[in-house]
Amino acid sequence: MSRYSLIIEYNGEPFSGWQIQPDAITVEGELEKAFAKILQQPVDLIGQGRTDAGVHANGQVAHVDLPDDVDMYKLLHGVNSLAGKDVFIKTYEKVEDEFHARFDALTRSYSYRVAKYPRPLFNHISWFPGEIKEPIVLNECAALLLGEHDFNGFSKYNEENFTTLSTIENARWKETGEAFVFEITANRFLRNMVRRLVGTSVAVAQGNYTVKDFKKMLDLEAVAKASKSAPAKGLILEKVSYKKT
Repeated sequence: MSRYSLIIEYNGEPFSGWQIQPDAITVEGELEKAFAKILQQPVDLIGQGRTDAGVHANGQVAHVDLPDDVDMYKLLHGVNSLAGKDVFIKTYEKVEDEFHARFDALTRSYSYRVAKYPRPLFNHISWFPGEIKEPIVLNECAALLLGEHDFNGFSKYNEENFTTLSTIENARWKETGEAFVFEITANRFLRNMVRRLVGTSVAVAQGNYTVKDFKKMLDLEAVAKASKSAPAKGLILEKVSYKKT
């Protein structure tokens, strides 16, 4: 058997997330079914991490062990055809047997698109929350995120978390003619973390919270207000980075 890393793009709208779940359609589940049908044997696809229901990916990474004599071009052509129009394996690379898509990942990068006005054509990949009154404060909030913080106040409880610490390498908002786009890179992300950072930052920019409120949430002060969550549809996993060999 040989190990391959795969870069996968998908529209998360019709899926209940990446990870296989009972009685639910997931990205991992559809891909494993397609591989198994062609190879006539079970295939275990290991992703770098989960994405929640409705979250999209431009650069999800997974690894898989396949027979040494497999024709990868033909195999992936078949898998992409069977997996459906909302999933596509873009590239593959043969890697060392020890490579692990999750444990070897150094950073993950996400983007989130907040529309300035209703965008029917892009509704499935953006969120229109209403008027952003003070866009300048978006980057004031983003600047507070750099470095290591405990993001317990910006995440959903998950009993599998051994820690709620994350180190943020980059966090910024970029303005285009049609949207405010949040970009963030970290060593790890907690469940719902990016969506809560976006939703709370937007609440600040709309005048519902202050930057001080945002900082109190980040500092886990007892008097802090509750963080707000943005919908899943605007969130895209853009890239996963690994140590270069």
